[in-house]
Amino acid sequence: MGVFFDLYKSLLPVLAFIGVGYFIRKWFNLKPNIISIPLIFLLVPPLVIYNVSEADTSKIIVIPVLSFLISLAMNLPALLAKKTIAKEEDINLLKSSFTFFNVLFFGIPVIIALFGKESTSVLICVYLGTAMYGNVIGYFQVAKTKLSTKKALKEMIKVPYLYVFIIAIGIKVLGVKIPEEVDPAMDIGSWVISCLGMMIVGVHLTDVNFKNINIPYFGKLLGFRTISAILISVLIIGAEYLIWGNLETEDYLMLILIPFLPVASNISLFASYLETDEERFSLVVVLSIGLSLVLVPIVAQFFPS
Repeated sequence: MGVFFDLYKSLLPVLAFIGVGYFIRKWFNLKPNIISIPLIFLLVPPLVIYNVSEADTSKIIVIPVLSFLISLAMNLPALLAKKTIAKEEDINLLKSSFTFFNVLFFGIPVIIALFGKESTSVLICVYLGTAMYGNVIGYFQVAKTKLSTKKALKEMIKVPYLYVFIIAIGIKVLGVKIPEEVDPAMDIGSWVISCLGMMIVGVHLTDVNFKNINIPYFGKLLGFRTISAILISVLIIGAEYLIWGNLETEDYLMLILIPFLPVASNISLFASYLETDEERFSLVVVLSIGLSLVLVPIVAQFFPS
């Protein structure tokens, strides 16, 4: 039971910011980009660069590739869901809800509670792979629904994550050492980023009509997503373990958590961009967080102490 208490003690203060975002939007009509722009352009980049510089080189090579492949492979169950249980959904948003995992905002407090703050650098390696798919390739797929391929490519190269990734890898390759004095600021930054990420979810929740939630439908959709992610992750991570086995036990445990993480909150931003079903996909994000609050502690119970 200690794992349950440690996780909820770490997660609940962060999740409370969903309510903060909800009421600020209700009272002051706060726009999501007021939070998302400084989050994406000012706060996330230094955290990613710092943690990549701290990570082991072999992990930077292997872990992002594995997490990227998991996100990429999740397109297959998304296509199957479109043909079966989710025929009315926009295919690009459906793919996004299957392939985007909330590794950063939700993952940080979970990993700190389970493995300690020194493990954040490994989590960022996981994030590098999922974000490379979601924030770059996924964004391009969504942009193409409204723009020509050429214009969608122009939009894609504006994505800040692309340059953060290049800078972070460049600093690591060059062996640039970041001063230890930065450590306390990065610890605070991790917490602030998680809180603001949850606030974005709360802001989008103001568009949701809670009286008309189709629980059986969303239960099937999220259940199918979770089971698919488990199977795909076992195949990809298991193949690496059997063929190379280059990672430590803790690294594999973090990768195993991917299927149980909620849908990333940027799916709400994408829905806003497409001007389609913002309410529906904001709801998917929140319900997936609820599911993760149940599943992650259960899975963590089986982790070696």
